[in-house]
Amino acid sequence: MPIVDALVAGVAHAAAFFWDSLFGLIFGFLISAVAQVMLTPAAMHRYLGGGIKGLLYGAGFGIISSACSYGAAAAARGFYRNGADVRAVFAFLISSTNMNVAILILFWSLLGWKFAFAEFFGGVIIIAVVTIGCTLLFRGGELERLQAQYVNAADVTQARDAGGCAHHSCEESPRRRWDAVAATALGDVGMLRTELITGYLIAGFAAALIPASWLSNALHAVGAVPIAGYTLLLLVGLLLAIATFVCSMGNVPVARFLANAGIPLGANTTFIYGDLLILPLVAIYRKSLPPRIAWSFVALFAVGAMLAGAVMERLVGSTSGAPHMGSMSLNDRFTLISNTIALAAVGALAFAASPRKRPA
Repeated sequence: MPIVDALVAGVAHAAAFFWDSLFGLIFGFLISAVAQVMLTPAAMHRYLGGGIKGLLYGAGFGIISSACSYGAAAAARGFYRNGADVRAVFAFLISSTNMNVAILILFWSLLGWKFAFAEFFGGVIIIAVVTIGCTLLFRGGELERLQAQYVNAADVTQARDAGGCAHHSCEESPRRRWDAVAATALGDVGMLRTELITGYLIAGFAAALIPASWLSNALHAVGAVPIAGYTLLLLVGLLLAIATFVCSMGNVPVARFLANAGIPLGANTTFIYGDLLILPLVAIYRKSLPPRIAWSFVALFAVGAMLAGAVMERLVGSTSGAPHMGSMSLNDRFTLISNTIALAAVGALAFAASPRKRPA
């Protein structure tokens, strides 16, 4: 039956997207848990404080950490929760999904140097737009005031749920043990599970039910609009990312398809950047940040992504030579190895957190 076939195909695609991003989710939630349990507010202020130093540390952490937008959002929540400057948190969030070493290697191998170049330096542009915009929108210590109010409110809620032990109180609480890391990671997964499940299911059914030829024809029609066609194409690339609900690593097959279909590099990279604006992630931002800061980030990121796409198109989009298309089997091998390592890390954490009898 067609309906049953569509359901099976949608679930299968959702499962495939989940597998492609599993390692990013695991490491993202583990990083978030470690940040919340092991790192003190003083350490956060030292490494992810305000100013250029904090931005560089935030971007650097993102480059070497998770390449999955869901996992990065979980880690960013932990950083902010422990007192990191929100601009450094945004630098981490953006760099982890656009400037990350793993995703740069993947894009270079499968789509060529242009896309790897656009991924990295486009991320730099977006970070600049978001951080400068936040500085201009929130004056006179307002970012710090909103963060203090948010953390205090979260501590009250956590203290009530935990029977009176707040986030930075109860010094005798075993917060620095691995069982606390495991409990915190599981708690974050529980809090975000609805957004994650919704995102993967919508991504799977969109991939299963929307014909690739229809998408290609629609994008070419948008680009052919007189005068405003290219700007509209950038906007559509961003909206396409929002509609697909796909994690960063899952963008690779779609980006390959768009490149093969002749979609300009600027619109294609804008689509790739836009995975941080998918609706489940926006819901996570609303749970993780004060509302004004969350919505300001969404608006500034959208502007930054479109600007970055246009700049990258200007810099490298007209360079002669067709995009290099590597084998997707490389992506499959990378995913298998990464997921194996991530699952091993989960097993090691479970072993470290499990109670063991001491010798008499």
